[in-house]
This record gives sequence, structure tokens and C-alpha cells, in this order.
Amino acid sequence: TTHNTSSLWGYIPLLPQIILLGFSSLGIAPYDLSFALFCQTFAFVTFNKVITAQYFTWYLCLLPLCSGRIKWNSKRMLISLAVVIVSIVAWLLSAFSLEMLGWRSHRQVWIASLFFFVANVNLLRSILGGYRVMKRKREALSAEPGRGWACIPVKGK
Repeated sequence: TTHNTSSLWGYIPLLPQIILLGFSSLGIAPYDLSFALFCQTFAFVTFNKVITAQYFTWYLCLLPLCSGRIKWNSKRMLISLAVVIVSIVAWLLSAFSLEMLGWRSHRQVWIASLFFFVANVNLLRSILGGYRVMKRKREALSAEPGRGWACIPVKGK
């Protein structure tokens, strides 16, 4: 029973990922697939058991597809971005001192990893909060080939 209990604890960190995957798949994807893919990748990288600052490149390649619908210039977003940058620097410095300099800085790496995780969760929260919903309107099929759907911003958001 000890082995079963310890293996069960290994699945508990997957619960937030499953919840976020379900939310982005069912709540966002039917309306904005590119934003849903970005959110899923961001959540996967953030909630992954292995945290490394280099993984941000996984979701950065999807960012241009949806960045026009995210309010980047709000105070909340700018603070979140600044905190993520500081957390990346803190993580890289502590990991460098452990791996390259050979210092016993395991505790600093752990604290920097927690800071990096919290900063990324906060950034995802800010991105979701700054997302501007787009409506899809069906245009006439005879317009231009390949241009049957057009995005129209929702007023008031």
C-alpha cells in the first residue's frame, strides 16, 4: 500500500494541467484555436514537472498567432512580464551557480523554481484576463476564396 500511495501522489501535480487543458479545449478552442493552443502550451510548460527557463521558446512560437487579441499595455500585464523576467534571471543565476560553478545552491535553485512557477502562473492569469474576445461572422462565400470567415472585435471589451 505504501507503493500505491506514493505513486498516487505522483499524479496530483497533473490535476491543474488536466483542468487547464479541459478549460482551454472546451472553453477557448471553439472560439479561438490559436489562443487555445498558446494557452495549452503555456500551461503545459508551466505545470510540467521539469522546470527550465528555456522551455519558454515552446509557447513563444505560438504567440504571434494570438498576440493581437491580448492587451499587453495594461499595468497588470507589464508587472507580470517584469516579474517573469526577474524570475528567469534568478533561476538562470542559481542554476548556473549549481551546475557551472559547483556551488551547493540546491535550496536557491528550488526557491528560484518556485518563484519562476508562480511568476508564470501569474502571467497566464494576466494573459487570460487581458484577452479580447473576437466574434466570427460568416461572410458571403462568393467574396474571395479562402476569406469566408472574418474576425470582428466585440465592442466594449
